[in-house]
Formats: sequence, C-alpha cells, structure tokens
Amino acid sequence: MSARDFSILMICNLCWAGNLAVGAWALGRHDVPPFMLAALRAGLVMLIMTPFLFRPKPRFFIRLIMVCICVGPLHLGFLYTGLQTASATGSGIVSQMLIPFAAILSIIFLRERPGGLTIVAIIGAFVGSVIMMYEPGRLQLDTGLIYVGAAYLALAAGSVLMRTVGDVDWRIYVAWVSVIVLPVMVVMSGLTEPGPITVWSQSKWPLMVAALYAALCVSILAHGQYFSLLQRHDVNRVVPLTIMTPLFAAILGIAFLGDALSSRMIIGALFILPCVYIIASHKPRKMEG
Repeated sequence: MSARDFSILMICNLCWAGNLAVGAWALGRHDVPPFMLAALRAGLVMLIMTPFLFRPKPRFFIRLIMVCICVGPLHLGFLYTGLQTASATGSGIVSQMLIPFAAILSIIFLRERPGGLTIVAIIGAFVGSVIMMYEPGRLQLDTGLIYVGAAYLALAAGSVLMRTVGDVDWRIYVAWVSVIVLPVMVVMSGLTEPGPITVWSQSKWPLMVAALYAALCVSILAHGQYFSLLQRHDVNRVVPLTIMTPLFAAILGIAFLGDALSSRMIIGALFILPCVYIIASHKPRKMEG
C-alpha cells in the first residue's frame, strides 16, 4: 500500500473515531434519538450527492445495491438495536470482529490468502484493541452484543462485495447508500422514537452537529474513500487497518473529553502500532484453484 493510500485510510479512521466522540456527546448527553440522527444524516448526504444519482448506472448495479444494503440499513439497523442495551465497552470490542469476519469471507469468496505474518499481525492488533478497551467489571454478556456482532458481519459482507462491483465512482456509491438508508431510518424513527417536533425543540443543535459531522466526515469522506480503497487493495489489507479507529478514539477522548491515559491504553497501542505496519506492508496472496 502506498504512503498516500495509507494516509487516506488513517484519515478515515480518524473520522470514524471522531464520530464515536460526537455520537456519544449527542446520543448520550443530549438524548438525540439514534434513528432520527441516522435519517437526518442520510437526508443530508442525499441532498449533497443527488447529482450522482443521475449518472449512468454501473455495470454491476445490483451488486452495488447489495453493498449499499449491507453497509446501510443492515449494519445501522443491527448496530442501533444492539446499542440500546449493550455497553460501550462490549460494543467496542465486538466491533473488532469486523476483521476476522472480513478475513474469512474474503478467503471464501475472493480467494485471498493472507500470509502467516499478516495473520499474526491481525491477531496481535486485535489483542491490543481488546486490552485497550477492556474494563474489568463493565463487560457483560448482553443480547445487544449479538446485534452488534451481526452489524459488523453485515459490514464485513459489504466490504467483501465492494471488491466485485467493478470500477465505480465512490460518489455514486455514497449517493445510493443514502437513498437506501433514508426510508428505512425514517420508518424506524417513526415507530420507536418521539416526534421530530419534540426532538427539534429539545435537542436541535446536538442533532444538527452530529448529523452534519456524520454526513460530511463519515458518509461522504470516510466511507467514500474506504469504498475507493477496497476497489484498489485486497480486503485483508484494508479492513485490518480499521483497527486504528479505537486507538484514535482513545486519543480524542484524552484530548477533548478529559479521559485518563491508562496503562492498558499504552499497552494496547504498543500491540497495535507495529502490527498495523506489518499489515500495511505485506500483500495478501491469491489462492490457487
């Protein structure tokens, strides 16, 4: 992976980490309804990206729609359902299952075979992530964690499918994800959350800030570039590098939210950083047959 592409992926991780902080601020401290936030986010993205909905449809348009369904309503639906009961600590650890899920699916469907050193590095980075996020006494088995796991299985499936859609402009992908997500989130919000007038009167600014950040920095910038990178690189090279997100989230928490720097964060970072270098510098091989 070139230094340019590696830098782009690190920016994506930083955007995703920032979304965790902004989301925790809006959802946790200001009681912003999650499905309404997701609907507003999708609406803003669709408003910005509407011109790309009128571009000629890609050759593998049905596959692109399948990708959009996996990373859109399936991922968000399972994730928001799980977060209603699952702890943040448990959800953060379970979210790292994206890496083995994507590795297994890419081996089965794309015939990618990561080298032995890469596999060790993936395991090492996963261990570092668990060390960094695990808090004794706060991790409990919850049915919500099953939903969180399903959310990242859907995201892994979407990541693998991205490799099969051909040469598609990332802006077309982002636009169609918003089209698919918007109606689903509107329905879910209408069925389970307070009316928009009530929310607007009580939490207008947190809702708008979180939605704007998620739309611009996450959906358009981070997800768009992630899609583009997966078209150019093997899944088993790109997806494991998303493990930098919890490390960046911890750094942002220390810098802006007053979180304490603990020894487990330092130990976890010492696991993650060299493993990330190995993953980025070793190319997966194709399986024969």
